[in-house]
Amino acid sequence: MTYLAGQEGHVTVVWIAETFRDEHRAAIDWLNASTISGFDFFAVEVEVLRIGHSPPAPRFNIVGKPNSWSRSVTRATRGGGEGELDEREREYVAYWSAFDAFLRERNAPFKVPDPPPSNYYCGFGIGRTAFWPVALAGMRDNRLSVELQFNHRTASKAIFDEFSKERDAIDAEFGERLEWLRLDDQIRSKVAIVTTEFRLTDRDQWPQQHAWLLDRLQKFKRVFRDRIKDFRLPEGQQEAPN
Repeated sequence: MTYLAGQEGHVTVVWIAETFRDEHRAAIDWLNASTISGFDFFAVEVEVLRIGHSPPAPRFNIVGKPNSWSRSVTRATRGGGEGELDEREREYVAYWSAFDAFLRERNAPFKVPDPPPSNYYCGFGIGRTAFWPVALAGMRDNRLSVELQFNHRTASKAIFDEFSKERDAIDAEFGERLEWLRLDDQIRSKVAIVTTEFRLTDRDQWPQQHAWLLDRLQKFKRVFRDRIKDFRLPEGQQEAPN
Protein backbone atom coordinates (compact mmCIF):
# COMPACT_ATOMS: atom_id res chain seq x y z
CA MET A 1 0.00 0.00 0.00
CA THR A 2 2.93 2.33 0.70
CA TYR A 3 4.34 1.65 -2.77
CA LEU A 4 0.91 2.12 -4.33
CA ALA A 5 0.51 5.54 -2.72
CA GLY A 6 3.49 6.83 -4.72
CA GLN A 7 2.19 5.74 -8.12
CA GLU A 8 0.63 8.01 -10.73
CA GLY A 9 -1.84 7.06 -13.43
CA HIS A 10 -3.64 3.74 -13.72
CA VAL A 11 -2.51 1.04 -11.27
CA THR A 12 -3.54 -2.62 -11.10
CA VAL A 13 -2.83 -4.56 -7.89
CA VAL A 14 -2.91 -8.40 -7.96
CA TRP A 15 -2.78 -10.24 -4.63
CA ILE A 16 -1.97 -13.95 -5.08
CA ALA A 17 -2.43 -16.48 -2.29
CA GLU A 18 -3.22 -20.15 -1.77
CA THR A 19 -6.53 -19.27 -0.16
CA PHE A 20 -8.39 -16.11 0.87
CA ARG A 21 -10.48 -15.81 3.99
CA ASP A 22 -13.78 -13.95 3.82
CA GLU A 23 -12.32 -10.86 5.46
CA HIS A 24 -9.60 -10.67 2.80
CA ARG A 25 -12.12 -10.88 -0.02
CA ALA A 26 -14.16 -8.20 1.72
CA ALA A 27 -11.05 -6.01 1.86
CA ILE A 28 -10.55 -6.35 -1.92
CA ASP A 29 -14.22 -5.57 -2.54
CA TRP A 30 -13.98 -2.52 -0.28
CA LEU A 31 -10.89 -1.24 -2.09
CA ASN A 32 -12.53 -1.62 -5.51
CA ALA A 33 -15.68 0.13 -4.31
CA SER A 34 -13.99 2.94 -2.39
CA THR A 35 -10.89 4.01 -4.34
CA ILE A 36 -10.95 6.48 -7.19
CA SER A 37 -11.18 5.38 -10.82
CA GLY A 38 -7.91 4.02 -12.18
CA PHE A 39 -7.03 1.78 -9.22
CA ASP A 40 -8.03 -1.87 -9.70
CA PHE A 41 -7.55 -4.69 -7.17
CA PHE A 42 -7.60 -8.44 -7.80
CA ALA A 43 -7.48 -11.40 -5.41
CA VAL A 44 -6.22 -14.57 -7.11
CA GLU A 45 -6.04 -18.04 -5.58
CA VAL A 46 -3.45 -20.41 -7.05
CA GLU A 47 -3.69 -24.19 -7.09
CA VAL A 48 -1.71 -26.99 -8.75
CA LEU A 49 -3.38 -29.47 -11.09
CA ARG A 50 -2.13 -32.68 -12.67
CA ILE A 51 -3.88 -34.68 -15.39
CA GLY A 52 -2.75 -38.29 -15.40
CA HIS A 53 1.06 -38.35 -15.38
CA SER A 54 1.48 -34.83 -16.76
CA PRO A 55 3.73 -32.33 -15.00
CA PRO A 56 1.99 -30.25 -12.35
CA ALA A 57 0.51 -27.03 -13.74
CA PRO A 58 -0.71 -23.90 -11.94
CA ARG A 59 -4.29 -22.77 -12.14
CA PHE A 60 -5.26 -19.24 -11.13
CA ASN A 61 -8.78 -18.52 -9.86
CA ILE A 62 -9.95 -14.94 -9.53
CA VAL A 63 -11.94 -14.58 -6.32
CA GLY A 64 -11.99 -10.78 -6.10
CA LYS A 65 -11.97 -8.27 -8.94
CA PRO A 66 -12.97 -4.71 -9.88
CA ASN A 67 -16.66 -4.25 -10.43
CA SER A 68 -17.25 -1.29 -12.74
CA TRP A 69 -20.99 -1.61 -12.16
CA SER A 70 -20.85 -1.25 -8.38
CA ARG A 71 -18.19 1.46 -8.58
CA SER A 72 -20.26 3.51 -11.04
CA VAL A 73 -23.39 3.07 -8.96
CA THR A 74 -21.57 4.12 -5.80
CA ARG A 75 -20.05 7.16 -7.47
CA ALA A 76 -23.32 8.23 -9.06
CA THR A 77 -25.50 7.69 -6.01
CA ARG A 78 -23.24 9.94 -3.97
CA GLY A 79 -24.97 12.64 -5.99
CA GLY A 80 -21.95 14.77 -6.80
CA GLY A 81 -23.06 17.26 -4.19
CA GLU A 82 -26.54 17.50 -5.71
CA GLY A 83 -28.38 15.58 -3.01
CA GLU A 84 -29.39 11.98 -2.45
CA LEU A 85 -31.00 10.13 -5.35
CA ASP A 86 -34.47 8.65 -4.89
CA GLU A 87 -35.28 4.97 -5.41
CA ARG A 88 -36.24 5.32 -9.08
CA GLU A 89 -33.09 7.32 -9.87
CA ARG A 90 -30.91 4.72 -8.17
CA GLU A 91 -32.60 2.01 -10.24
CA TYR A 92 -31.76 3.89 -13.44
CA VAL A 93 -28.14 4.32 -12.32
CA ALA A 94 -27.97 0.56 -11.76
CA TYR A 95 -29.62 -0.12 -15.14
CA TRP A 96 -27.26 2.05 -17.17
CA SER A 97 -24.24 0.88 -15.16
CA ALA A 98 -25.16 -2.70 -16.01
CA PHE A 99 -25.54 -1.67 -19.66
CA ASP A 100 -22.07 -0.09 -19.55
CA ALA A 101 -20.60 -3.35 -18.21
CA PHE A 102 -22.49 -5.24 -20.95
CA LEU A 103 -20.98 -2.98 -23.63
CA ARG A 104 -17.47 -3.29 -22.22
CA GLU A 105 -17.63 -7.08 -22.12
CA ARG A 106 -18.48 -7.10 -25.83
CA ASN A 107 -16.01 -4.38 -26.84
CA ALA A 108 -18.94 -2.45 -28.30
CA PRO A 109 -18.28 0.97 -29.90
CA PHE A 110 -20.59 2.71 -27.41
CA LYS A 111 -19.89 3.98 -23.91
CA VAL A 112 -22.30 5.00 -21.17
CA PRO A 113 -21.47 8.43 -19.69
CA ASP A 114 -19.64 8.58 -16.36
CA PRO A 115 -21.41 8.86 -14.00
CA PRO A 116 -24.29 6.82 -15.46
CA PRO A 117 -27.61 8.64 -16.03
CA SER A 118 -30.16 8.66 -13.23
CA ASN A 119 -33.09 8.92 -15.64
CA TYR A 120 -34.68 6.99 -18.49
CA TYR A 121 -32.46 8.08 -21.39
CA CYS A 122 -28.80 7.56 -22.25
CA GLY A 123 -27.18 9.37 -25.17
CA PHE A 124 -24.21 8.38 -27.34
CA GLY A 125 -22.08 10.15 -29.90
CA ILE A 126 -22.05 9.41 -33.61
CA GLY A 127 -19.52 11.99 -34.82
CA ARG A 128 -21.72 15.03 -35.53
CA THR A 129 -23.39 17.20 -32.94
CA ALA A 130 -26.75 17.55 -34.70
CA PHE A 131 -27.28 13.77 -34.67
CA TRP A 132 -27.76 11.98 -31.36
CA PRO A 133 -28.36 8.24 -30.90
CA VAL A 134 -30.27 7.66 -27.66
CA ALA A 135 -31.25 4.54 -25.72
CA LEU A 136 -34.39 4.90 -23.60
CA ALA A 137 -35.73 2.63 -20.85
CA GLY A 138 -39.14 3.71 -19.58
CA MET A 139 -39.65 1.68 -16.44
CA ARG A 140 -43.12 3.03 -15.75
CA ASP A 141 -44.57 1.93 -19.10
CA ASN A 142 -42.05 -0.83 -19.99
CA ARG A 143 -41.07 0.91 -23.23
CA LEU A 144 -37.58 0.13 -24.43
CA SER A 145 -36.43 2.12 -27.44
CA VAL A 146 -33.52 3.40 -29.47
CA GLU A 147 -33.77 6.69 -31.32
CA LEU A 148 -31.71 8.73 -33.72
CA GLN A 149 -32.56 12.30 -32.82
CA PHE A 150 -32.05 15.23 -35.17
CA ASN A 151 -31.36 17.87 -32.56
CA HIS A 152 -30.41 21.12 -34.26
CA ARG A 153 -31.55 24.52 -33.06
CA THR A 154 -33.03 25.55 -36.42
CA ALA A 155 -32.49 22.76 -38.96
CA SER A 156 -34.00 19.63 -37.36
CA LYS A 157 -37.03 19.62 -39.67
CA ALA A 158 -34.88 20.10 -42.77
CA ILE A 159 -32.68 17.20 -41.69
CA PHE A 160 -35.71 15.00 -41.03
CA ASP A 161 -37.32 15.86 -44.36
CA GLU A 162 -34.14 15.03 -46.26
CA PHE A 163 -33.65 11.68 -44.56
CA SER A 164 -37.34 10.79 -44.86
CA LYS A 165 -37.00 10.85 -48.64
CA GLU A 166 -35.18 7.52 -48.21
CA ARG A 167 -37.59 6.19 -45.61
CA ASP A 168 -38.48 2.94 -47.38
CA ALA A 169 -34.86 2.17 -48.27
CA ILE A 170 -33.69 2.93 -44.72
CA ASP A 171 -36.39 0.74 -43.17
CA ALA A 172 -35.39 -2.08 -45.52
CA GLU A 173 -31.70 -1.74 -44.62
CA PHE A 174 -32.52 -1.61 -40.93
CA GLY A 175 -34.62 -4.76 -41.22
CA GLU A 176 -37.48 -3.44 -39.10
CA ARG A 177 -40.19 -0.82 -39.53
CA LEU A 178 -39.02 2.40 -37.91
CA GLU A 179 -41.16 5.18 -36.46
CA TRP A 180 -40.53 8.47 -38.29
CA LEU A 181 -41.56 11.34 -36.01
CA ARG A 182 -41.22 14.90 -37.33
CA LEU A 183 -42.56 16.39 -34.06
CA ASP A 184 -43.66 19.74 -35.47
CA ASP A 185 -44.40 21.10 -31.99
CA GLN A 186 -40.78 20.49 -30.87
CA ILE A 187 -37.32 21.59 -31.98
CA ARG A 188 -36.06 18.04 -32.47
CA SER A 189 -37.24 15.28 -34.81
CA LYS A 190 -36.39 11.59 -34.58
CA VAL A 191 -36.46 8.10 -36.02
CA ALA A 192 -37.18 5.38 -33.45
CA ILE A 193 -37.62 1.66 -32.84
CA VAL A 194 -39.71 0.63 -29.81
CA THR A 195 -40.52 -2.61 -28.00
CA THR A 196 -42.74 -3.38 -25.01
CA GLU A 197 -41.86 -7.09 -24.79
CA PHE A 198 -39.72 -6.73 -21.65
CA ARG A 199 -40.41 -5.98 -18.00
CA LEU A 200 -37.77 -3.34 -17.31
CA THR A 201 -37.82 -3.66 -13.53
CA ASP A 202 -36.96 -7.36 -13.76
CA ARG A 203 -33.17 -7.46 -13.34
CA ASP A 204 -33.04 -11.03 -14.61
CA GLN A 205 -34.19 -9.67 -17.98
CA TRP A 206 -31.60 -6.90 -18.14
CA PRO A 207 -29.06 -8.90 -20.23
CA GLN A 208 -31.75 -9.57 -22.86
CA GLN A 209 -32.82 -5.93 -22.81
CA HIS A 210 -29.24 -4.73 -23.13
CA ALA A 211 -28.69 -7.12 -26.04
CA TRP A 212 -31.76 -5.62 -27.75
CA LEU A 213 -30.48 -2.07 -27.18
CA LEU A 214 -26.99 -2.86 -28.47
CA ASP A 215 -28.35 -4.60 -31.56
CA ARG A 216 -30.51 -1.58 -32.48
CA LEU A 217 -27.74 0.92 -31.72
CA GLN A 218 -25.47 -1.01 -34.06
CA LYS A 219 -28.17 -1.07 -36.74
CA PHE A 220 -28.67 2.69 -36.48
CA LYS A 221 -24.93 3.22 -36.76
CA ARG A 222 -24.62 0.90 -39.76
CA VAL A 223 -27.59 2.34 -41.65
CA PHE A 224 -27.09 6.04 -40.91
CA ARG A 225 -23.31 6.45 -40.48
CA ASP A 226 -22.47 7.24 -44.11
CA ARG A 227 -25.67 9.21 -44.63
CA ILE A 228 -24.83 11.39 -41.63
CA LYS A 229 -21.23 11.81 -42.76
CA ASP A 230 -22.30 12.96 -46.24
CA PHE A 231 -25.20 15.16 -45.12
CA ARG A 232 -24.84 18.90 -45.70
CA LEU A 233 -26.82 21.34 -43.63
CA PRO A 234 -28.84 24.00 -45.47
CA GLU A 235 -26.78 26.99 -46.49
CA GLY A 236 -26.27 29.43 -43.62
CA GLN A 237 -26.95 26.86 -40.91
CA GLN A 238 -24.25 26.23 -38.33
CA GLU A 239 -23.80 22.75 -36.91
CA ALA A 240 -24.53 23.16 -33.22
CA PRO A 241 -26.74 21.14 -30.90
CA ASN A 242 -29.91 22.58 -29.42
